[in-house]
Amino acid sequence: MKTVIIVDDEQDARELLKEYLSHHEELTLIGEASNGFDALLKINSLKPDVIFLDIQMPGLDGFEVLSKLEEIPEIIFSTAYDQFAIKAFEVHAVDYLLKPYGKKRFDNALGRILKNQESLTNLAEDLLAKNSVFPVKIILHKGNRKIVISLDDIFYGEAFGDYTKVFTKNENFLSVKGISYLIEAINPVVFIRIHRTHFINKNQLKEIRKIGRYYYAILFNEINIKISESYLPEIKKMIF
Repeated sequence: MKTVIIVDDEQDARELLKEYLSHHEELTLIGEASNGFDALLKINSLKPDVIFLDIQMPGLDGFEVLSKLEEIPEIIFSTAYDQFAIKAFEVHAVDYLLKPYGKKRFDNALGRILKNQESLTNLAEDLLAKNSVFPVKIILHKGNRKIVISLDDIFYGEAFGDYTKVFTKNENFLSVKGISYLIEAINPVVFIRIHRTHFINKNQLKEIRKIGRYYYAILFNEINIKISESYLPEIKKMIF
């Protein structure tokens, strides 16, 4: 069972979507919104699995709503404006319904979500990184959820096969990117490699301590991470 929120500034459009959704028992409508600000509040509060999202709306447009979400559900755009279609597909939206559309077209779009054929992660990552050399937030996985995390909150990362575990003060998340790729993407100046399997946030580094023959990075959450000898020269450049 997937939960759904409808976002559209036209009541007739919302009513049509509700009619189409009523034919799918595997979906439950839990809310609707007629403007961007209301949509943002309801989506962050109710955390739906799926959003049918208009683009041009009062308050915030659809892309602005996405860039401010705490968690990223699956998105199907529903709009009367075709000029946004290329952008939506370039950043891998699940689908783009151009009004007016019929039930068959709606069902085709819905099928992509029900069969897990697409992911919105690339879309949301692109929006969060917009107008910035490096993003201030990234999207990470927590079970089946996609969580928006501020880079300032990241303490360290740990290689996890082809993926990377990312740790904040009290929680851990998963990135589907490898550790080398992730560091370059989020900011290799702030996030530095201290071991083949670990990187740290320099701003979360409390001290560098020698224990026996090895050096350790001590973070503000009191986590100790061994510094590899091959990365030690780079770390020592931070000491004045």
